[in-house]
Amino acid sequence: MALETSQSLLDRIVAAFADVDGVRAVALGGSRGRGSHHAGSDYDIGLYYRGTLDLEAVERAAQALNDPGVSRDYAGRSGGPLTTPVGGWGPWVNGGGWLTIGGEPVDILYRDLDRVDQVIDEACAGKFSCTYHAGHPHAFVSTIYAGEVALGRALHDPNGEFAAAKAMLSPYPETLRAAAVARFADEARFFLAVAQKAAGKGDVVYVSGCAFRAASCLLQVVFARNGEWLINEKGAVALADKFAIKPKDLRLELEGAFAELASGPQGLLSCLRAIGALIDEAVP
Repeated sequence: MALETSQSLLDRIVAAFADVDGVRAVALGGSRGRGSHHAGSDYDIGLYYRGTLDLEAVERAAQALNDPGVSRDYAGRSGGPLTTPVGGWGPWVNGGGWLTIGGEPVDILYRDLDRVDQVIDEACAGKFSCTYHAGHPHAFVSTIYAGEVALGRALHDPNGEFAAAKAMLSPYPETLRAAAVARFADEARFFLAVAQKAAGKGDVVYVSGCAFRAASCLLQVVFARNGEWLINEKGAVALADKFAIKPKDLRLELEGAFAELASGPQGLLSCLRAIGALIDEAVP
């Protein structure tokens, strides 16, 4: 696969979905929207809608686009519809479909513009929520919606609604920066504290979970301090390691800490201490 993002593929996608009732904008998101993609990266396509989304039309468009004979759901099963109902992937991921178009993996994601607007208003006021959610091992942080708009590239936006939402997020809201650093630094330290006793007992699974939550909060702090949007836990360590404001050798130290989890009680304690030191370095 070529590293370049295919404009002809994007044009095909826009032509298929632009006239679906309810669709107000189509945007390229994910790593390709951010510009951090690699040769095998998916194409993440947001269908931004208001009111009722014509799901039958969405399914027809998906069937017309998808490569013949290629069909899969999240479990890799073949057959059945290519797209989900609204809410089919949970309350925040919302729904969509996994397509293959011209041999390229394309993820279609539903985004309710009324809800996106609300999240952006809240983010600009320094407010956000964190929800347990499939596909996000830390949490679905509501600011993901804002980040998707801030980083996304409008492919179809006839009324300028996506552009107007994007303009509200530049520059990165200072109120959000302060709120995110404060909340996630406290949360990280809390998880490290509650893991201490379990570490002494060699409870690898529990300590590993607490360590991951603490590390995820650390990354939220680093992203916020740099005015960057964290839209997925996947790949976040590598991205954060390139930022100007971060703990020294962030990726090396963090991955080294997690390697200690296989070393018995002392290794578990060592992992927690290492993550704690990174948090202390990350928080001004």
